[in-house]
Amino acid sequence: MNRKLIVSALIAVLAGVAPSAAGAVSITNGSFEAVQIGAQNTINPADIPGWTHSGDVGDALMWNNNFNICCNGNGGIPNAFTGDGHQFVSMGGGFNVVGSTSAWSQVLTGLVVGQTYVINFKVAAEGETPTQQLTVGMTTGSLTPSQLITTPVSPGIFPFFWANWGSESYSFVADATSATLQFSVSDQAYDVGLDAVSISSGVPEPSTWAMLMIGFAGLGFVSYRQSRRRARLA
Repeated sequence: MNRKLIVSALIAVLAGVAPSAAGAVSITNGSFEAVQIGAQNTINPADIPGWTHSGDVGDALMWNNNFNICCNGNGGIPNAFTGDGHQFVSMGGGFNVVGSTSAWSQVLTGLVVGQTYVINFKVAAEGETPTQQLTVGMTTGSLTPSQLITTPVSPGIFPFFWANWGSESYSFVADATSATLQFSVSDQAYDVGLDAVSISSGVPEPSTWAMLMIGFAGLGFVSYRQSRRRARLA
């Protein structure tokens, strides 16, 4: 067994396990603060760069908590009523409109094939119903099944608009160097809130760790044999 060969193989595996900082994967505009709108909401997709919207608009695409939401100024959304910062996006049919579909998606690049990534995000029900549901998954670049997410229970006390945010996560294995992340709702009345979307560093698959363990064991065996040989020659 050649020690130099084992070392070279380990270096190659480690290079695949730890992507360089320059190639790190990130979510663009994950907190939806890139364009600060000057009103309570917007239906213009250009105000949400980095993301693509499809389906029904609902009551709005993005909301800003610096402005009262409804009810002649008696409602409003205090700063705590966002997942992060001052703005968040929503998905659904709008006020009491059923049978609607809506989705937000973004293409992620710089992925390492075979590595596991974790999408972190926050969700909230609009409030007219106790909870709402949305689906998170990858439409391209991964075979990991999508996941159904249920929002935390709304307090049900006015003003209740997106008053209870909860943190969620979704893990997927990359099958390509780019993949499409999608959040979606189907047959959904009212608008589910989405905010604070981020992605963690890639985590190696178990098979990769197994390769590393075999390599280190090989190095240990080679060192042991060399030390025994030196001892006999001494």
